[in-house]
Amino acid sequence: MSDSIANIEWGECWLEPTPMPPELAADIRRALHGVLPAWSARLATVPWVAREFPRLSSKSIAHMPLDLWEMIGLVVSQDNSCRYCYGVTRVLLRVLGYDAARVQQLERDLNLADVSPGDHLALDFARRISHANPRLSAPDYARLREAGYSKPVIAEIAYCAATNVCANRIATLLAFPPGFTPVERVAMRLLRPLVARRIRGKLMQPEPLPPNVGPCADVVAALDGSPAARVLRTAIDEALASPVLPRRTKLLMLAVIGKALGCAYSEREASAELAQAGLGPADVAEVLTNLGSPKLDRREALLVPFARETVRYQVPVIQRRTRELSQQLTRDELIEAVGIASLANGVCRLSILLETC
Repeated sequence: MSDSIANIEWGECWLEPTPMPPELAADIRRALHGVLPAWSARLATVPWVAREFPRLSSKSIAHMPLDLWEMIGLVVSQDNSCRYCYGVTRVLLRVLGYDAARVQQLERDLNLADVSPGDHLALDFARRISHANPRLSAPDYARLREAGYSKPVIAEIAYCAATNVCANRIATLLAFPPGFTPVERVAMRLLRPLVARRIRGKLMQPEPLPPNVGPCADVVAALDGSPAARVLRTAIDEALASPVLPRRTKLLMLAVIGKALGCAYSEREASAELAQAGLGPADVAEVLTNLGSPKLDRREALLVPFARETVRYQVPVIQRRTRELSQQLTRDELIEAVGIASLANGVCRLSILLETC
């Protein structure tokens, strides 16, 4: 692990493991090649969040080069200073055959002698989606097209970057203990060829757009032809359907994160839905401007500013902030709030596909 990531202050995870329902455990194992990570029992009381983390991390792709998947994961996790995801991705790259020097070179400057100039552009594109400062524009997209990447490939590259942003936030905000257990490390060494084949995977068949109704439908539609569209639509629908936090609270968090990221689309989508929940345009504008309003309930008054803080942060600060919030919310409310903020950060970054294509 690079010194800059290894030296980041990383808090203790205060979420104690809970019993894992067999069906949920089976879902996670399917998504993670038979592995049931230690963090899954910490999220088990809010099943959609426990499923979101591995589903969005799985290679549900049909077009982009497979070799870019883990490299993008490393680059984005480094950009977000996520010790957990960064360390896991680094181990996976070693299992896939990257030697230590090659991984270190990728960490330093994204330049590898055996990676094409187009892939260099793709890695930089992914890093800039994560950083989102400034937000990507049409010329950035055009450079990838000029390098030979098709629209479906670029959409999946953006999806990979955005879903890593989501995973990074879940792991960072909840301070997942970094690294693999000693048993997992031994198993990876002994079974490396088998593990490498399963991790590398293969491209899936293209899929038609699934039924796509509800918030963020245009972002999902930008992935038409990719299995990623189905995965993202499912994640959004399950997140909004969960009864732990009110739908209005979740939409307010989406709107706040959209505004912070310059995502006018997400802001409009959330505002239109919020009008049906009793918050008119002036009310929403007040919340987005002041991160508060007399119209907010107790939880919303806590979660609206928290959502804004998850867009860009210093790791020790956001981990302390999340832990403080755990004293004011129930365990399930906190897990769901982290899941919503993480998903919204990914979706609002992925929406650049609507602005650049």
